Amino acid sequence: MPIGISYVSIGVADMASAEKLWVKALGLEIVDRRQGPDPELGKLWGLPADQFANQVLLRTPGAETGQLHFVQFREPDEPVRKGAAPTDLGAKNIDVNCTDMPELAEKLRGAGYSFRSDIAEYEVGGIHAREVQMPGHDEVNIVFIEILSQGFEVNYSPQGFAALTSFVVIVPGTLIESRFYQDVFGYDEIMHHRITGPGIEEAAGLPKGTALDMRLCGSEDNLFGRMELIEYEGLLGENRFRRAVPPATGILRCGFIVESLDDVVTRASGMSIDVKHSGDVDAIFGNGAMALLNSPAGLQIEVLQQR
Repeated sequence: MPIGISYVSIGVADMASAEKLWVKALGLEIVDRRQGPDPELGKLWGLPADQFANQVLLRTPGAETGQLHFVQFREPDEPVRKGAAPTDLGAKNIDVNCTDMPELAEKLRGAGYSFRSDIAEYEVGGIHAREVQMPGHDEVNIVFIEILSQGFEVNYSPQGFAALTSFVVIVPGTLIESRFYQDVFGYDEIMHHRITGPGIEEAAGLPKGTALDMRLCGSEDNLFGRMELIEYEGLLGENRFRRAVPPATGILRCGFIVESLDDVVTRASGMSIDVKHSGDVDAIFGNGAMALLNSPAGLQIEVLQQR
């Protein structure tokens, strides 16, 4: 079983807007769709079944992890990141890798989308990259990345995009968060860098002189569903993990599909992480025994052992 986040759940006010971007413009494929009330997801998320109007599960063709689970609520609350500062704690970015960034960015502009800044170039750990950020629906921030260094290979959609590669989460401390994913989910820490300079300031919309501590966790062998942990040194923004409660819109939580739920529970309990068992659930992203837990920073995580 590949090591990686299986899916990220995102609340939306309008599914048509989400599909226009992710399916039509970026070329992700539809894995499954559910329409109408969903008592199973309602049981898991603590909502009435009729609060769910529409769901769709998307992925890059060929990817086994890094899926996107969009949920349209009948009565949605405001977005988790409404009015957020770049340094606020919580799930922040969906990373989307691409091929020819200038050309693809121009195509997205032609389709009516805009970007927060011009394309920026920088080097991190010997990797040369381009990056540009785009505001998406429901205050979801999308970061397009093109790796210019030789040797980077990933499956792309027919339109030239790959998502979700990294899930970017702002935390008060990257070290304890990284150890959590290593100890509980078997991640490796692939990269650790302290980044400064005008390139990253422009790309991330940071105050001048801000230092960024970044740890990338996942598997060297799987580029989809990695966890990118960010700490802004000396800056502690508002805690938005507490707002990521359905039926809020925007990024809500992520999920892992594991071989043994008992093993994950045992490892999490060893770190004094509380685990809530949800019993058997038949959801769009899989069916089997599920449990809920929070990372040390407060990210909500679903864990599923498939039947």
